[in-house]
Amino acid sequence: TSDSTQIPAVVKTIAPESSASPSEDKPVEEAGKEEAPIQDTAEEVTKEAESKPTEEVKKEVEPKAEAAGEVKKESEPQAASDGWVDVLGSGALKKRTKKAGSGQNLERGQQVRMKYTLMLSSGKIVDDGLEQTFQLGDGEVIEAIDLTANLAKVGEVYEAMSQSRFAYGVLGRPPHIGPNSSVLMVVEIIQAEDTPKIPDMAEVERVKIGDRKRKIGNDHFARHDYAR
Repeated sequence: TSDSTQIPAVVKTIAPESSASPSEDKPVEEAGKEEAPIQDTAEEVTKEAESKPTEEVKKEVEPKAEAAGEVKKESEPQAASDGWVDVLGSGALKKRTKKAGSGQNLERGQQVRMKYTLMLSSGKIVDDGLEQTFQLGDGEVIEAIDLTANLAKVGEVYEAMSQSRFAYGVLGRPPHIGPNSSVLMVVEIIQAEDTPKIPDMAEVERVKIGDRKRKIGNDHFARHDYAR
């Protein structure tokens, strides 16, 4: 869900031009040397002229195009045979699609409305069919949702398995979730829309978002979770 690409500098090496005129006499010891055939020399020059500019242009254009989002980025993590996608490549967070959505993947900063069920690894349900609106990538939900929703589309239903570090960590969420608890979630993405700029928001909308963030902050404070 998005990431500040640094454009590498392109360094060109230009051979210094010779100050000697082509018509100047050659040293005596070189006068008897055989000249390279003109045709062969012309072919070499042509090949160099055709290949060198292409390589230089490629070096110049590709980093800039990548920064502008025009070059194809690395593909998303691929699903294993059982359908689970290892989101981070470490096995700590996995996602499996149950129902495909449509359109583009959600993007960081969007206002997302979801419905979810959260349970412990034992199968005990903690939250059942709750709806929540959050700003993607802004720490309003646990990282397991922030990171997996970024790979989802509107209308998608997916499962997510997360170790505690991307859920409720060493603090847990008393009294229902203990410390260092892994969790399983079923998430449905209902809606996603771009967040308008604050000056463009109606007062009631600004108050609504501010109140939501206040409640989230109070929840973290009550859990002594000061890292967020």
